[in-house]
Amino acid sequence: MPQYVTVSTVPGATVIAVNGPLKLGHPALDELHRFCCTPGSPGESLVVLDMENVPGIDSSGIGVLLQGHTTVQNRGGGCVLLRPNHVVREVLQVVGLTRIFKIAATLPEAMRSAVSDTQQRRTGT
Repeated sequence: MPQYVTVSTVPGATVIAVNGPLKLGHPALDELHRFCCTPGSPGESLVVLDMENVPGIDSSGIGVLLQGHTTVQNRGGGCVLLRPNHVVREVLQVVGLTRIFKIAATLPEAMRSAVSDTQQRRTGT
């Protein structure tokens, strides 16, 4: 059985790489939901969701992203989307999620963005 979600850690963050569309009925969506939407999931407070190999997303995928974002924030952490393609980015922009999610082109940029966002929430600035 193919693996659609891979979880790894780098110093200070959990990186969740998705390989497949985040669409209703696709196993990538179900696997991502299990990894990032479980309250109290182990891992760092900073989560980087690598979307380089996500060819598309629908409303179900958006729902899982929002659930994961809320779960991470409730743990005091931050979430950054890494390398979404133009199709996914356009969908996120149309539904207004580019105001909620930080988007980064590289892992170091994602780490800086997540740390900055987390510090701003903690200080209320």
